[in-house]
Amino acid sequence: MFKYPIKQKSYKIGKYKVGGNPQETPVALAGTIFYLKQKKIFFDEKNGQINKPYAEKLIKDQEELADKTDVTPLLDVVTSYKESIHPILDFIFDITDIPILVDAPDWEVKKPLIKYLIDTELDQKVIYNTITSSSFDREFELLSRTNIENYILLPIESQFWTTKARMDVIDHLISKALSYKFKKNNFLIDTCVIDYTSLGLAMNTIIEVKKKYGYPAGTAGQNLADAWKNLRPKFGDLKKYIKVVASIAPLSVGTDFLFYGPIQLSEIVFPIVSFIKKAFSPLINDGF
Repeated sequence: MFKYPIKQKSYKIGKYKVGGNPQETPVALAGTIFYLKQKKIFFDEKNGQINKPYAEKLIKDQEELADKTDVTPLLDVVTSYKESIHPILDFIFDITDIPILVDAPDWEVKKPLIKYLIDTELDQKVIYNTITSSSFDREFELLSRTNIENYILLPIESQFWTTKARMDVIDHLISKALSYKFKKNNFLIDTCVIDYTSLGLAMNTIIEVKKKYGYPAGTAGQNLADAWKNLRPKFGDLKKYIKVVASIAPLSVGTDFLFYGPIQLSEIVFPIVSFIKKAFSPLINDGF
């Protein structure tokens, strides 16, 4: 069902693998935690004061679901303020050993985040999320001083809206990243869903990335629900369900990883993804 002209890259991250041939490797699901205004989890967002028992339960629930479903768990950890970096990451690394994506909104937070990872030697344990089309040279330079091995590359393209245009951006971003001396060039390509019109484009690009480079490719289809401004007035309170459906749609094109949005959705997403992967298996085994 999924056949490629080149060998597919697979990265061992902790005790898990991400990437490879979709028929051989479990898909990885990333739930996001500590994003701004996440309900029940913060006492003080800026200073990273959190409801630790509640946060730990969300993380452990996702791990338990991963064990039940044979789906790889990832944790997308957002630090929106530089003051929150230390308390949030100390908490996370104290309670879990699943792969952690470190996520920050802009350079003002990314810079102290990278320096904190270097100082604590946690840089060896993370996936950097994200290098974008607009990342500064100084970001690349600082990253080249770390022991980070795994990077999410996000090729933002919003001018031409074609697969070719997006692949052109990906080519440029990969070329630039390769020109810096990172410890390893373990790139994971997020093919970039901006709104509900770009999900199909992102899915097409997943196919092309795997065919051309073999890098693990995936996306965050759930972004379209946040961008769909008239969803509620037109259809009512369906946002959670739209996020789930949009997140899992790329399974049909052999995606390696998916950002499914708030970690609270893990109880829905993990069983559904496991079911779909198993439903695909007769097609894969028959060489469809």
